[in-house]
Amino acid sequence: MTQKSMLRPDQQRDVLLVTQDVELTERLRSGFNEKNHFAFRSLKGTVIEIEGLASGSSPAVLIIDLKTAMAEDLAALERAKRARFSKTPIIAVTSYLDQEIVRRLVQIKIDDWLPKESGFVEIYKSCERLARVPVVDRRVREAVVYSFFPAAGGAGNTTLAIQTAFTLAQNKRQQEAAVCLVDLNFQDGSVADYLDLAPSFKLEELANAPGRLDCQLLQVMLTRHASGISVLAAPRLPAKYLEISEGLIGTVLGLLSQNFDYLVIDLPKNWYPWTDNVIWGSNHVYVVTNFTVPALKHARYVVDAIKGKAANEAPVSVIVNKHRERLFGTGLMKKDAEALLRDWLAGFVPDTPDVVQEAINRGLPMSEISPGGKVERALERILVKSKI
Repeated sequence: MTQKSMLRPDQQRDVLLVTQDVELTERLRSGFNEKNHFAFRSLKGTVIEIEGLASGSSPAVLIIDLKTAMAEDLAALERAKRARFSKTPIIAVTSYLDQEIVRRLVQIKIDDWLPKESGFVEIYKSCERLARVPVVDRRVREAVVYSFFPAAGGAGNTTLAIQTAFTLAQNKRQQEAAVCLVDLNFQDGSVADYLDLAPSFKLEELANAPGRLDCQLLQVMLTRHASGISVLAAPRLPAKYLEISEGLIGTVLGLLSQNFDYLVIDLPKNWYPWTDNVIWGSNHVYVVTNFTVPALKHARYVVDAIKGKAANEAPVSVIVNKHRERLFGTGLMKKDAEALLRDWLAGFVPDTPDVVQEAINRGLPMSEISPGGKVERALERILVKSKI
């Protein structure tokens, strides 16, 4: 049953609720009847039954009650998201939510999820936010995500993440919104400093009100580098702890994924509650380490830890950075790292401190400091090997 509204039917956005919960249906119908922008409809059934809906125009927003989110419901939701409702924003509401369910919802790339007991205003704001993103602006495919995780401080994680973004941007130079570099090191991240940019991501404002974030606001918080890449970085918070929810990080990366071809993520070395979700949502995870015996051993421990969490979801490999061998074959050798890391080894990046330092000081790609340099060539080989 459609609500009455002062808008003509062709001006309203259609919201469809799929649920067996009569109380939830009446609560949302009552709320939407007081609004002017949406036409509310409900379907009594489960997520499994929406696969049998007649083809035709899709709603502007689809709200699905997953109840306790059983495995078969999540499987049906994934099929619907990939086929019948691939271009429809979907809000999942559940009466139970644990880490495994969050993981599956991130993998399925659901647009938003809320507790079933959420008030109408919260659900309405989510519908309003998602409906503001025109269907024509949604990418047919999601972004490819590459995450860089430092095995320890000083490994050069940020430098390699930045150079990767530059490398991808060179291949996408004719396209807008191709590459976004994301600094998730909120305590002491240095991506903006390395690129001589002013960070614009207002993290403190959003931490207490993540519902404010939408695609339009996020675009305002991006900074554009002269090379064409976009950068999402927050001002540093070196002496302040800020609670960052998994939901906020998931929303940020979800919105970015809809608007870019590639995301390159610079992760902090400490593990946070939201780190799992970033790892699960990545297409490839690079662990970056120095060329020393303790560093190589620690990198292997980190790979094992990530593989234990990510299972086979995201390929994980190690980049040995700042590689330099002594003359006459003495000391630590490449073959030692290869024996320790085996199939987890992505490749070696040579130690060129002068080029790296000048690039950082000038906020430029290393290719502009030393065209066709050793670092650039080594990293390109690694990316090609990973089929970027």
